[in-house]
Amino acid sequence: MSFRPRATVHLSHIVANWQAIDQLHPGATTAAVVKANGYGLGAARVSDALSKAGCSTFFVAHVEEGVMVRRTLGAAPRIFVLNGPAARDFRSYRESGLTPVLSSEDQVALWTREGRGPCALHFDTGMNRLGLPPAMIEAHLDALKKLQPGLVMSHLACADEPDHPLNQVQLDRFTRIVEAFPDTPASLANSAGCYLGRAYAFDLTRPGIALYGGSDAPGHVALSPGVTLDARIISVFRARAGDTVGYGATHRLEEDRMLATVALGYADGMPRAGSNALIGYLDGAPCPVLGRISMDLITIDVSKAQAAAKTGARVEFLGAHAKLEDQAARAGTLGYELLTGLSNRVERFYV
Repeated sequence: MSFRPRATVHLSHIVANWQAIDQLHPGATTAAVVKANGYGLGAARVSDALSKAGCSTFFVAHVEEGVMVRRTLGAAPRIFVLNGPAARDFRSYRESGLTPVLSSEDQVALWTREGRGPCALHFDTGMNRLGLPPAMIEAHLDALKKLQPGLVMSHLACADEPDHPLNQVQLDRFTRIVEAFPDTPASLANSAGCYLGRAYAFDLTRPGIALYGGSDAPGHVALSPGVTLDARIISVFRARAGDTVGYGATHRLEEDRMLATVALGYADGMPRAGSNALIGYLDGAPCPVLGRISMDLITIDVSKAQAAAKTGARVEFLGAHAKLEDQAARAGTLGYELLTGLSNRVERFYV
């Protein structure tokens, strides 16, 4: 028996999530965002499963990620690199057949001068993070068209708030941009953007966190958890009323409780901000985290699951009971951060 934490990656769930999103907009291509090592779950295995299910377009953040995905999938799929090109990357782009997303005037100039092959153009429509200024269209439309972009795109800032006025503002701005490139496919919707309606889908959608079971999907979109994270109990013991738990004595027991110490901590990716907040599930019963999360250990209250509380028993911290977005909210963070923060110390299994 090993006390190493375990992440069981449900490839069939990830494929089913992609298919569920694909069905929302039959007229659009549904891509897959597999950056950050497939949101922490293994980009090679995730992209391979999605490719076999019919996904033909992938997005990564860095050229090195694109090289790895290309090596996994072969020559057929399109692979876009969101952070765009640097001069040192040209050989990798050529040899691996990657498509850079040009998001700054410097990148446009660099690709115009030295690049070869297709590209995508990313315009800023209100997020003020990455993106070409729309004014470039009026000033340099002919030069941009000479690049023969294979995609025109932008990124929604507030799609997870469906009623936020910036959604409509960005849609209107992007629609005007698309009109300048009538023969070029367009993409605006990220995961939450896929839920905003057909107007946001354009020709290609780019789901990311939704593939892995995250995002607040509407009721008609059934998503399954992409991963189950669990860890074994090391010890079970009774603590008395008035005792404190963990570093800093941040939790004081009001009555006698049965506690268990679990082999999981912030070195594995459980955020310390989840101290006294996260919930583990033992045999389906909720077991609150008591005290501070430490590097390698978490203490939970197993008083309601005493029959199952044995050394070696596994406690779920992400999965069917410990839902990703619920756990993220308890820790004051996002599902993205919980997934991408899972460290290499967590052993991955694929089913």
